[in-house]
Formats: sequence, structure tokens, C-alpha cells
Amino acid sequence: MSRHVYGPLDLPSGTKIKFHAPLGSDRSNVLMMTQITAERAISDAMLIDDYVAAKCVAEVDGRNADSDYKNLFNNWPQQDILFYRAVFDQMFGMNEKNRARVQESADFLLKGQTCTDGSS
Repeated sequence: MSRHVYGPLDLPSGTKIKFHAPLGSDRSNVLMMTQITAERAISDAMLIDDYVAAKCVAEVDGRNADSDYKNLFNNWPQQDILFYRAVFDQMFGMNEKNRARVQESADFLLKGQTCTDGSS
């Protein structure tokens, strides 16, 4: 399956990257490769999101991104990481526009709900 690649995106440091939208398989792969503990569930969930975003980076300054996505951000300035994550989340995450659409869809479905359990 061919993926659409977005970019180049100019990061604050001047680095140019290209990236693709995440698929469910990206998240599944990251989950399989990451040990999540009950004690650190919230921080581990945030780490998973960082890894998925890193896994979607296709190119850095015209070169194919290293397949070691867990270490991709190690040498990136924090400003670049935050900028990329904000763009990535705006494009593919639950931004305000998507939240409003979710709310509208849920409201519509709840208004049309009928009881099928046999009671009156």
C-alpha cells in the first residue's frame, strides 16, 4: 500500500522533514515493541504517541529516516520535536474541529437511538 508523504516541513532549526499519516499498523507495531507498565501507564501512553509520530517520519534533510524510530528524536532540539508533534497532532489527532464533529455525530446517533431489548 502506497502512503501519501507530506512535506517538506521546515522545523524551527532549519531541518526539513517529510512524513506520512499514521496507520493502525504503525501504532500496533509500536505497542508490540514497547513495554508498558501499570505504574507508568500515562507516561508510557505519551511515549507511544511520540514513537508513532517518529515512526511516520520518512525523510530528514533529504535522506531516508533511520528505521530506529525510538531514537529518532534523540538529537533533535526540543523546539523541533514540539513543533513537529504539534503539526502532526493537528493533522492527524483529535483537534477542535474533529472533536466538534465527534460531538455532532454522537448527538445525531443518540437522538436516533431506538430500544431493541423488547421493553417498552
